[in-house]
Parts: sequence; C-alpha cells; structure tokens
Amino acid sequence: MDSEPVFLRRGRAEVKKPGRLRRPLTLFAVLLCAAFAGSKFLGGPLFSLRRFDVFGNERSRTEDVLRVLDPWRSKNLVTLDLAPLAERLAREPWIERVTLSKKFPDGLAIRVAERRPIALLREKNRLFWVDARGQAIAPYDARADRGEYVLISGERRQLPELVGMLEELREKRPEYFSALSEIDALPDGGFGMMDSIFRRPVRVLRRDAPEKIRALLNARELIVRRGWEARAIDLRFADRIVLEGAYGAGNSL
Repeated sequence: MDSEPVFLRRGRAEVKKPGRLRRPLTLFAVLLCAAFAGSKFLGGPLFSLRRFDVFGNERSRTEDVLRVLDPWRSKNLVTLDLAPLAERLAREPWIERVTLSKKFPDGLAIRVAERRPIALLREKNRLFWVDARGQAIAPYDARADRGEYVLISGERRQLPELVGMLEELREKRPEYFSALSEIDALPDGGFGMMDSIFRRPVRVLRRDAPEKIRALLNARELIVRRGWEARAIDLRFADRIVLEGAYGAGNSL
C-alpha cells in the first residue's frame, strides 16, 4: 500500500479540461445574445402604437377621445402602462369608466361606458345634464339629445338628494314621474314639484315623497269632486294633505 502522503505525491494532480469552463460561458453568451435580440425586436418599430379602436361611445365624440390619446401615439405597446391613459380618459365629461386592451402588434382597443343623464339642471340661465349621482355632466346641447328631461333647480350640494328622490319616483310612481316637469329645492326645506296632473306646486319631503304622492293621487277624485282649487298642495305634514289657498282659507285632507 502506498503510504506516501497525498500532498507529497507528484505528477498525480488532476488537470481540469478547458472545455468544462467554456461550456457555461458559451451558453451564457448565447442567452445574453438572445435576450438582447428579443429586446431589440420587442422594442422595435413593429410594436409602435398606431391604431386606436374606440367602442361604446355615443355622446363622447371619437375625435375627442383620439385627441386625448394622441400623446401616447408611437409609444412602444409592449412596455406601455395603460393606467395613465385610463386616468386621463376618465376626466372627459361623459366618460364614467373605460377599459383598455392591447391589440398586438400596434393597436389599442378603448371601450367606453358613458354617464347616463337623468335630468337637466337650471343654473344661472344655463342648462346642464345631471347624472344619477347628482353631478353635472356637461352643458346641455339640444342638437345632441332631443329627449325629454325633468328640469331641476337648487344648489349643487342638494342635487344628490334631489335626483335620488327623482329616481325613487321613477321606480315607485311611474305614472306621476311621467307627468313631472320641474323640481325645485325649497328654502324652507323639501322640494316643490310641477306636473301636468295637478298643474300647481306640490311640496314634498324626500323621505316619504313616493308615499305622499300615492295618497295625493288617491285623493285626486275627491279634490276634483268638491271643486277645491288651491294655489299649492303641501305634503310635508304628517298624515295630511294641505291645500293652500283653497277658498281663500285652505283645506286639508
């Protein structure tokens, strides 16, 4: 048995072959080149944003949407962050929300959901469309919409409550809603309404407006039969319908 210490043995050290070092380096170089080539390809002109396809817009003009998106034209679609585009589009008056989808190699699909107007706000001799949240959308343009809307008046802080009552009347008293023409916020509380049924101011509170209108509609035949002519009808009292100015002194039901 060879008892010579290992560290004293000569000529027996194993020599590493150069190929075993070159293979990992070669593979790394290939991967690096592939990554560089892929980066150049994906970042090249083939993926420059050129096409914008807009869907779902009726009131928002397509040219206005394209104008908003124009600063992003020619940006690289692969690396493009869509969040800033969506935030900018959301500032447009009629756009409530927007969905963006990349369409490779060079397109972007824009699907728009628009705000729905439910009334017209009269403010300083101007008219504005108002949505279901009580927020003004844009100045009214009769050329853009010839539909019929209830005309509302009041401070902007009162609009959410006002349109909330309007929507409740639409749902619970459609026969009366279809006859409504105006609603005003009253300085002493509640709202005054004008309609084509009673043709005089009808004053209500938000909390029980549908129930009070139902009671008034049920009492309509009695009011007509007795010939009560009132300047206004006040429904803001508990369990009463007050006819103001009937026969000069007023009546209540």
